[in-house]
Order: sequence, then structure tokens, then C-alpha cells
Amino acid sequence: MAEIKFGTDGWRAIIGEDFIPENISRVIQAFCDVKKQESNKLIFVGYDRRLRSQQSARLVAEILGANGFEVRLTTDFCPTPCVSWLVKTNQALAGVMITASHNPSNWNGIKFKESNGGAASPEYTGEIEEQIKKNDASERDIVWKDLQELGESGVVKSFDPKEEYVHHLRNFVDVDAIREAKFKIAVDPLFGAGTGFVKEVLEQDVFQIHDLADTDFGGLNPEPIEKNLSALKETIVKNKLDVGLATDGDADRIGAMDQDGRFINSHQIFSLLLRHNLSYRKLSGVIVKSFSTTKLIDRICEKHGLKMIETPIGFKHISQELKKHDALMGGEESGGISLRDHVHERDGVLNGLLLLEMMAVNKKSMQELLQDMEAEYGPYRFYRDDYHLTDAKVTEVKARLEKQDVKEAAGLRLDHYETTDGTKLIFEDQSWLLIRASGTEPLLRVYAESSSDEKVRALLDFAKSEFKLA
Repeated sequence: MAEIKFGTDGWRAIIGEDFIPENISRVIQAFCDVKKQESNKLIFVGYDRRLRSQQSARLVAEILGANGFEVRLTTDFCPTPCVSWLVKTNQALAGVMITASHNPSNWNGIKFKESNGGAASPEYTGEIEEQIKKNDASERDIVWKDLQELGESGVVKSFDPKEEYVHHLRNFVDVDAIREAKFKIAVDPLFGAGTGFVKEVLEQDVFQIHDLADTDFGGLNPEPIEKNLSALKETIVKNKLDVGLATDGDADRIGAMDQDGRFINSHQIFSLLLRHNLSYRKLSGVIVKSFSTTKLIDRICEKHGLKMIETPIGFKHISQELKKHDALMGGEESGGISLRDHVHERDGVLNGLLLLEMMAVNKKSMQELLQDMEAEYGPYRFYRDDYHLTDAKVTEVKARLEKQDVKEAAGLRLDHYETTDGTKLIFEDQSWLLIRASGTEPLLRVYAESSSDEKVRALLDFAKSEFKLA
């Protein structure tokens, strides 16, 4: 049997290869065995729009219910943050979400949510991994009952993903201000689980694209990054719209575009929302960011006297610090941003709505707000290159980085190295270059930030040439 290992955010595998009913059953039975002594038996189960997600969620509910847990199963696809919020609000034991997030369409997976709604920690999933091994060794039987039987007995009940969650979001953001602003809004859920939610919350028409059920995601990776949002840009420009919002496959990540179809990256969004929460919402608290996130967050925290904590990459690490410090916000490079008063987990739909609120209450465009931020804190430019490499090549690059023999890159002198997650080269002008292997896909990622697009590109080109990545 295939070894099951949890990565940066959950267990993910190729559909029909390792993501098969037998392995899903092994994961869920192990979870049941680990948690069987818990007095709290309530678990929420959701699924996205991927191939075999609905059937897999049904199987999960059947095994949980047969093992004595009280299950709430979604009636339709739903965002991961919907499950997270329901777990927190209903004081459930856990949440289980069938999704592979932003991975290509041939992947699927399982995310676990802890009792606070946050991403499962490495310790949490580590227990499940160890239990899988024990169960395999003892040839443990899967305990299972048919969903209809469990439903009739009341062990498994359904929930409407749009009812409580949408009501909560509608009360959380200033919907009246957004409506009064009369923004013309484009929304691209990338065929994912965020489809329809912004429109539902605002109760107004939006230009929604990529909203049909398509398990191939239209040939795109459902990740709200610039290269996947050409249709969103075209929609904005063609219809002369004010803003574009995009979410990933399970709607926990956010991407955006301004009125000219220019991409607003995750670093800019995190920074804008941090400023908005500090100024308009008058909030304060600890800020948590991942190792690959902009130094602009450092600057904002420094100015406002806020404590900032940096974690390894993966929201499971951020989530633990959010819980530990009851932190105000947490954010990562890949577009996941959390706000304390909602749930200690990412929410692409909420963050999109907060961007609209920010524009509405300031009576400024996204472009103007970015200009204000740059005038206050200086220019920050970021980009990332991804390389599909063999395991041998990745090992070779890692070995070279361990030597820490690079002293200069693209005309910039090195200040120091950091190795929290991968290897980051920090230069004297505070530009940086990070090289690390992905925790969710077979990729080597190269990240760079500097004061201009030209410097960023020069750093990325240096890495490509120096480490022979292509």
C-alpha cells in the first residue's frame, strides 16, 4: 500500500493512483482511531468541485458515522473556510475537507481542521500518519456503514454551505458601503468552490466568469496568480469594471486586479488589508507571516509597534501561531490571509469582500490605495518562478545551497543567509532571493523581492543561471 504523508497543507495525491477509496478509508479510519476517546464527537465534512470530491466526502461521512462520530455533511460544494468557520462556531471536534486546493485537476486530497477551525498542525497529522502505519501492520478493518442508514438514524445530518456562512460574511463586512459605492465587480472563482459566494453575500449582480462545473478547471491550475487570470483581465478591460477578485480551487486564497486589469499580488493584498484593519477597523494585535512573504509587512508592523512572527511556509505553521497568540492577522505568499475575528484560517471570499470594503470607505480605487501605500512605505516588487525538476536535480540544488557560497547576485552584495524553510539570501539593500522545494507539488520554487521589477527579474535570472534550473 502507498505511504500516506501529509504535506504543507493536507494529504494530496493523484486521482485514480493514490487518491482512491482504499487510501481515503485508511486516512479516515486512522483519524477515527486517534480521536475515538474524545468526548466531543461533532465533525463537519465539506468538499470542493474536483473530480470525485462529492463521492469521497460521502465515504468520509460513512466511516466517521460508523465509528461513532456525529457528522454534518455539506449539501453541495463549499469553500474550505466555510467548514473552518462552522467548526469554530459550533465548537466541533474537527473539520474534514475534500480538496487539493490549487493543485492541477488530476489531484485531490484531504485537509483536516482543528477545533478552532485552523489548519491541522504537523503534530496533529503526524498522529494520523503513525496510526495509518499501525493499522496497516495489524490489517485493521475499515468500520463503515451506508450513508442512508446513518442519515435515517440521525448520525449524519446535512448542512447548507450558503446559509450560516453567507449570513456571517454579510454581517462581517460593510455591505451597505460596498453597495453604495456601486462598484462594477468581476469575480473569477476559477471553476472552484468559491463560485457564487461574493454575489450571494452582496446580493447584487457581478461579472462572474469560470463558474460552470468543470473538473478540468478549463485547463487552468485553479490558483489565483497572474498567469491564470488572463480571462479576468479581459473581462475587466472589456466591460470597464472597477475591480476583479479571484479565488482558488477551495476558495481559501485570494487574487485581485485593478480597474486596468493589472494584477495585485498576495503581498500587496496582505499589506493593504493589514493597513485597512489598523486604520479603518481600529484593530491591533500580533501579526504572523510566512518565510516567503514581503518585508513590507515588517515595515508596517514596525511603524505601528506591532509584534511580528515569521513561520516556515504552510498555513499549518501560521495557524498554530495565530492560535497561540490569538493574533490579529496571518498571511502567506500564496494568497492565504486570516483575520482573528473571523477564524484562524484563510478565507479568499472574505478577503475579497474586505478589499471592496476598503475601496468603498476610502472612496479610492485599488490603484490609488496601492500608490498611497507605496508613498508611505516605499516600493516593493515580488515574483516567483516554478521549476518542474527531477528529485536528483532538487537534491543537487539543495546541496549547493547548503554550502552558502554565493556572496553576490545581480550586482547586489549578500548580507546574510536564512534557512527557516529553504534557503533565503538577504542582500544589503534588503532585497531577497529564496529557493525551496514545494511541500504540495513536485516543484522547486524560486522567490524574489526588491525595489523594482528589473531587480526582481535580475535576481530570478541569476538563480536560474547559477543553479542551472532550465
